[in-house]
Amino acid sequence: MELRRLNLLHEFARRGTVAAVAEALSYSPSSVSVQLAELEREAGAPLLRRSGRTLQLTPAGARLAEHAAQALAVDEAVRAELAQLSGTPRGVVRMTFVQTPALALLSTALRELAEAAPDLRVEVKHSETAPALADLRSRAVDLVVGVDYDPVPVARHRDVDREDMIREAVLLCVPTDHPLARASGAISLSAFEHAAWAADFPGSGHRTALEHLCNRLGGYAPDVRHHTDDALILRALVASGQAVTILAALIATATPQVAARPIAEGAVHRTIFTAARASTVGAPAIQAVRTALRHAAQAATQGREDVKLI
Repeated sequence: MELRRLNLLHEFARRGTVAAVAEALSYSPSSVSVQLAELEREAGAPLLRRSGRTLQLTPAGARLAEHAAQALAVDEAVRAELAQLSGTPRGVVRMTFVQTPALALLSTALRELAEAAPDLRVEVKHSETAPALADLRSRAVDLVVGVDYDPVPVARHRDVDREDMIREAVLLCVPTDHPLARASGAISLSAFEHAAWAADFPGSGHRTALEHLCNRLGGYAPDVRHHTDDALILRALVASGQAVTILAALIATATPQVAARPIAEGAVHRTIFTAARASTVGAPAIQAVRTALRHAAQAATQGREDVKLI
């Protein structure tokens, strides 16, 4: 049985529909259906059955999907072990970044890799943490640089190896001319119940953390009037004097028109981490990229108390 077809079955078991598999792996739905039908012929047993308007795995399909996950992991582990014999990082590493870690780490890490691993091709894509981790498990990407807010941690998986790099404060960001910004200490979240808030889109890590904090610490649902997934725009909205938001320390403290202060009701933090499939952690390419990112993290956190290396 071809690993390519086994991967499609594995993804169907995870995602539940042919359309979702096709979108995740950049196939057409008809191509996915054809390949799954061919796998069914190879297996000699029905793998899918129709239930109303949807497809479901048969017991044989569910069992083969489990074997498929194991086969795919073994294949990757063998490739990683063979790559270790040469010791030279080469090939392609497809990496995703959340915006704020990208602004802090990406240029330093890529410069180091260009010198230390010239045979390695690194491809970078901007992606939110949750979908990036789904892509990692689907083998659509190879390494994720993601973020994890304390109030709403991202899911962990046994087939994903996670390394935490940076622990940074999450700060309440208000215009510098706001009366509460005149003092240098923490600012109460409850004081902004009637403020206009700026936040990422619903379902994102930033938006979920903001809503959770306002409800848990402030006792209210925030009035989110401005929506963007760009942290620089969030910062600009605060600098305009027309909004408040929360931002992590690496991005919050770089604009004079923004007062970035700790939250008085309790310290809040965010973790920046890398994630790779457990079957690939020994590959020289993955190790080289992780090393460059850690060196960049060391440089970004040097001399700071609100952003610390883990």
